[in-house]
Amino acid sequence: MDGIFSALRSNLNGMSTQMKRLQTIAENIANAQCSAREDGKVYKRKIVVENPSAFQETFKDKMNLTLERSNEKHISKSDYFGAGNGLASSPKSPYKIVKVDKVDLVYDPTNPNADEQGYVRKADINVVEEMVDLMSANRAYEANISVMNAAKEMAKNTLKL
Repeated sequence: MDGIFSALRSNLNGMSTQMKRLQTIAENIANAQCSAREDGKVYKRKIVVENPSAFQETFKDKMNLTLERSNEKHISKSDYFGAGNGLASSPKSPYKIVKVDKVDLVYDPTNPNADEQGYVRKADINVVEEMVDLMSANRAYEANISVMNAAKEMAKNTLKL
């Protein structure tokens, strides 16, 4: 049964990543035509990339050690594995969001946000490309659902034995 649960965990990570891709793409499309704000900052296109370190177990995870105190003067688990020393066990996200540092200059001297030369700084987002990415993320999400349903059926059939 561990193999089935492992498959379900992998699928949940995949579905989570694809859902984040969908959200990020929707945000990119919504900000595609935005020009620079008053402070001069321009929306930057975001992409979701895999975080390989999320899939690497640490030595502590593999050993699954527990600390036991026999005396109150001994170090406690919360002291040792606390947030201050970087040893706290926190679930890592299977993805990370990266901002693409690219700005598009559009010549539009009539725009109130144009600079002295008549250029307006806008987010470098191609809506057609974003729509293709949206369809890809949607198909990947659907594929993960299909695999999850297959694993669920396998688990049901195993329990019937």
